[in-house]
Amino acid sequence: MSEATVNTEEKVWYYAKPDGSKFGPYTENELIKLLRNGILTGDDFIWMTEFEGWMNIGNSIYSFYLEKTL
Repeated sequence: MSEATVNTEEKVWYYAKPDGSKFGPYTENELIKLLRNGILTGDDFIWMTEFEGWMNIGNSIYSFYLEKTL
């Protein structure tokens, strides 16, 4: 029996800053904490092995978790 879902505790996420510096791997929960704490912004990028390339966080479903400013 194969499992088609990603275990959110697996370290599968990486992020990159606009200057090209890269970090990871992180679990999905760790990634969400980085977003909620303002460490990552909409200008940063995320990547996992299933992606063909880096995705801008501001254009991803994870933008939901970005720190909101009033």
